[in-house]
Amino acid sequence: MRFIHAADIHLGRQFSGLTRSSPELGRLFLQAGYSAWNNVIGHAIERKADFLTLGGDIFDASNASLRPRVAFRQGLERLRDSGIPVYAVLGNHDPLQTFPESLRSLPGLNLFGADPEQKEIVPGAVLYGASFPVPAVKDNLVAAIRRDPGQELAIGLLHANVTGTSDHDDYAPCSPGDLRSSGMDLWCLGHVHSPTRVMENPLVLYAGSSQGAHRNESGPRGCFLINLNGGHIETEFLPTAAVRWEYLNVDVGDCSHPEDALEAIELGCSALISEGDTLEALVAEIRFVGSTPHSSIQVLLQDEEFRDVVRERLGSLPVPAFPSRFLDNTYSQADSLTRADGLPRDLQNQAQRILDDPEETQKFVHQIRNELAKINQEYYRDLLHAEHWNQHPEVASEFMNQAVAQVLTMISETAD
Repeated sequence: MRFIHAADIHLGRQFSGLTRSSPELGRLFLQAGYSAWNNVIGHAIERKADFLTLGGDIFDASNASLRPRVAFRQGLERLRDSGIPVYAVLGNHDPLQTFPESLRSLPGLNLFGADPEQKEIVPGAVLYGASFPVPAVKDNLVAAIRRDPGQELAIGLLHANVTGTSDHDDYAPCSPGDLRSSGMDLWCLGHVHSPTRVMENPLVLYAGSSQGAHRNESGPRGCFLINLNGGHIETEFLPTAAVRWEYLNVDVGDCSHPEDALEAIELGCSALISEGDTLEALVAEIRFVGSTPHSSIQVLLQDEEFRDVVRERLGSLPVPAFPSRFLDNTYSQADSLTRADGLPRDLQNQAQRILDDPEETQKFVHQIRNELAKINQEYYRDLLHAEHWNQHPEVASEFMNQAVAQVLTMISETAD
């Protein structure tokens, strides 16, 4: 058996300010949410999924307007024509209280009610779930779900907030212990907008949003293909976003001329696109990093012609990219603090000690993660995962180097 799990489609979501900054980008974002929904449908049909699960917040607003309702109906019709049923729970944005009556009994849609219930997919395989009756549900819905004996496969489907996973509103809160006690083989959740594996036993997945809404929802957005084979669960992330937000670090330490910086920006944006992406455009916050004469970057950033050429060149890439803003995160070569026996060397030695010791790495991650989460939890969550650092030391090293650079810049500015 295989199925697609998606959530937080947010059909009808508005993207403020983009039309003024770039009319072309504004038009792309106007359609982006609907394109992402169509990509979810396309994945289900192409992969010959047995069914599709939706983890809530299908619509962005209660009492959804005509366009998102029509888009949802058309998607269900495409799935029905391919013999793929849909099992859906509703969340805080689209609770039963305001979910359109005209959509509740659409052919192929199996909508869960407000009380926890189970729906049989095939004999021996059951989906458990419940919808939000109202926008703000504070009850622990997981605690009310328990597997019946004798079922070969039990899957939980909810819009919920697992303790410690999100800075989202604490709706339908539950703990990892609650999820384990339910007896499910797999939990498919919605509410958190980043694709996340919360735990492995049982496997608990957030599909994340299908389309990022702003720069704090950066990185790939999509759905999961889930293969169930003899008790073994395999997952594959499938991108769906039409427009993606990214943070691009551009090392200008070796850039002698503006043309070099321009080439580095182009290469960096091109590297963000991978095979299989559904992207129609990329929105990148460009951050200049590395050791360089500080004044040269300031002059470059103030050069409107340079910024215009960057926009023109990025706009002509196979997947056009749009710079949302430029930031100077470089540190000065001329700063006396960069002498070999000074503070930078001490910081770098300390950073290396942390990287060389897994226990120290975990302690360091734990200490700084909460502070960074206050600024931008979704962006830093994956980057600061200790396992991710251990598997990708080059990412850890780059992060530490940037931390050193930013400390030096702050000290220099304070000294000035």
